Amino acid sequence: LLASTLAAILFMVSCKKEPAAPINESELITTLKLTLTDSAAPANIYTFIWKDIDGEGGENPTIDSVLLPAGKTYLATLLLLDERDASAVDTTSNEIEEENTVHQFFYKSTPTDIISNFNYLSFDDNGKPLGTEFKLKAKATTSNGTLRVTLRHEPNKSAAGVADGDITNAAGETDIEVEFPVRLY
Repeated sequence: LLASTLAAILFMVSCKKEPAAPINESELITTLKLTLTDSAAPANIYTFIWKDIDGEGGENPTIDSVLLPAGKTYLATLLLLDERDASAVDTTSNEIEEENTVHQFFYKSTPTDIISNFNYLSFDDNGKPLGTEFKLKAKATTSNGTLRVTLRHEPNKSAAGVADGDITNAAGETDIEVEFPVRLY
């Protein structure tokens, strides 16, 4: 009886589950602010906002059209917020910066020449692109199109083309994807 009890106790102790590793969840983003500064005239600053306070499935998001002078080079910054709680001081951008090795922004213009020469200006702790800051060039002529901004969570930053901004092989999960209408004048 003593041997059976001891065996049962050892079995229960040996089957104790290890705590699960914490899951690095995707960020909740209700607002994306795109700020473009004319690199030749830094006083010329343009801000465009995408906002979806109630998240997927509720009201449609609001989105600004990107209206810019043509033929200019712009320095861009992104600010991401979770504005569900108006009293929150911290931004989702801070969390992305803290977890920079598991995030990367990608940019795509349609048509491809309306906005081009995307260059990353912010990098993660390993020297790979993050993309909260970047540079772009607006086409020299009046044009219309779109600018897509995509944030990937846990992309494969070592995959072919990813460090150059090609999302094709990035994998990972999309935290947010916003398509701004663009008009160059």
